[in-house]
Amino acid sequence: MQLEIWLGIIFSAILAFGVAIFYEQPVHWFLFIIIIFIGLFINTVILILKMKDENT
Repeated sequence: MQLEIWLGIIFSAILAFGVAIFYEQPVHWFLFIIIIFIGLFINTVILILKMKDENT
């Protein structure tokens, strides 16, 4: 996996926390981890779909 993908996922998690703090919503450390795992899962699905298209 490329470094840019990791940076994008972590940046989006930090940005989500920033927006939540700005709007005074509760934030917990495990939400940060969940956001990162969901980002990795979505990226994995995208990679699988790209591989499927390249094989046909």
